[in-house]
Amino acid sequence: MTLLCYHSIARGWDDPVSLEPADFERQCALLARRGTVVPLAQVAERLAAGAGLPPGTSVLTFDDGFADYAEFAVPILRRYRLPATMYVVAGSITDASLPVDWITGLPAADAPPLLTTDQIRELHAEGWSFGSHSMFHRDLPTLSEAECAADLAESRELLADLIGAPVTSLAYPFGRHTPHVRRAAEQAGYAFALALPDRGAEDGGRFAVPRTGIYRGNGILRFRMKTSRLFPALRGAPGYRAASTLARRVLAKG
Repeated sequence: MTLLCYHSIARGWDDPVSLEPADFERQCALLARRGTVVPLAQVAERLAAGAGLPPGTSVLTFDDGFADYAEFAVPILRRYRLPATMYVVAGSITDASLPVDWITGLPAADAPPLLTTDQIRELHAEGWSFGSHSMFHRDLPTLSEAECAADLAESRELLADLIGAPVTSLAYPFGRHTPHVRRAAEQAGYAFALALPDRGAEDGGRFAVPRTGIYRGNGILRFRMKTSRLFPALRGAPGYRAASTLARRVLAKG
């Protein structure tokens, strides 16, 4: 199983975390033809049962809670009948002006807006699922275990109150975690947590479920590779990180 991690789907935002809607639609069309996309709930059920993740299937997740999810991503997902889960920075629930200060090289004042509370409620009512992306998108390994547990519990409770449903999953900000962060996630009441080990393989587990990041410039061939059954093993192979970095540099030079 491949858990895909997206961030922004928007027109004209030339940032690694943002895909053009046309590119996202091509990816969704490919996934729809394969017929292998399943809701995140199936991952939860298998993890709860102590079972492994089934090969050959994909799950779509989005991090940060950008408002362009509602404007661009959801209509495309509806068109291809693909389920997805959005991970919201819960501090935005209590502070609509929460600064998006976690995008590398982008001033917070220039960041795109986040989903409003009304949009989150409406999307959830329509059947789209949500999880927590912490309170303020801080780098959790830099916090103490008690600070992590407090942050993650508050974010889970705020989001659950907003949508009127349990929030059982967490996506770590930046994908980063350590043993004390994983313990804090469990203490905070989550059933599982998602990581983002794009820099190589790491030990998995219920509180370090690996995902694959999809970024600007990932053409359809690279997307096919990232969604293939062989990719998890390829990512863990010696030399993958160096080869991937070299490929990005070549593409950047055009």
